[in-house]
Amino acid sequence: MEINDIKDHIAEKFSSDYRIWSDVLNNTQPENYVCKNWQVEISQEDIFVDTPSKTFSVNEGFFACNLTLQSDNQGDDITYSKSFSAKGTFQLNNINHIEIEDVDIAIEIDIF
Repeated sequence: MEINDIKDHIAEKFSSDYRIWSDVLNNTQPENYVCKNWQVEISQEDIFVDTPSKTFSVNEGFFACNLTLQSDNQGDDITYSKSFSAKGTFQLNNINHIEIEDVDIAIEIDIF
């Protein structure tokens, strides 16, 4: 698999795999928010891949979501949008598929 294909797969995983973001969303401050929808923007130029060690890093990504306070009876949304960086490891499951194994996301968890 080409480096650019690996970068595309990593960006796609960050955009579609909720498991990557669950720790971030579960640790927002203040707590008890539910994520309604979310969006991730990562430029391929901001993803660095080391294929021999199967590691990657993201320098400048952007994460945005709509959060609702669980105890809020009115269900008012709060927009949470922050830049982030990340690093992690991946495995090539087959010629056209990667799986992110470990990821560490650096992002400001304070909503306000």
